[in-house]
Amino acid sequence: MKRINTYKALGFVEALIAIMVVGVSSVVLMQIAVSTMQGVIQNEKIDSMTQYAVEGSEVVKEVAKKEKESGDDLFPGPIVEETCYIPDRINYSFVKDSQDTFLSYQQAERDIYKESAILSTDPEDMANDYFLIFCIQPYSLGDTYVSGNIIVGERNYDGNITKGNNVKDYIYFTVVNL
Repeated sequence: MKRINTYKALGFVEALIAIMVVGVSSVVLMQIAVSTMQGVIQNEKIDSMTQYAVEGSEVVKEVAKKEKESGDDLFPGPIVEETCYIPDRINYSFVKDSQDTFLSYQQAERDIYKESAILSTDPEDMANDYFLIFCIQPYSLGDTYVSGNIIVGERNYDGNITKGNNVKDYIYFTVVNL
């Protein structure tokens, strides 16, 4: 009889070990699923930021083209140090203040311009989470081409690290024919 009890006890221990192994593998699979979902979210954000950056570049190029055709002061310049401006994606212009001068920022002033350069004011629009700004490299009036960076970032994060659901600011280099 002792042998029968020993076998019953071993079967119970084996069942407990099997349950523990299943539990551990479930935790591992859940961690893999979470990591995959974070990667998907990051890729979606980066895709959106890329699209907004390319659109911003087209806006900047269109503003330069309109200035060339009309002769109006539509494009900021001359620039003696790197300065950032807000492209208006709706009106194909740069945002100006009440004195009709271009709103300008330094690239280090992210906390200030991230609220001024919002892509959309509609709270339902995903673009409401992002800002877009164009930072122009120094140039003089005689220059034919201007280079600069379109910067798209998330308003709710610092834009310095890609971790979790956060992504770095997306920087898109562009050259504009003046």
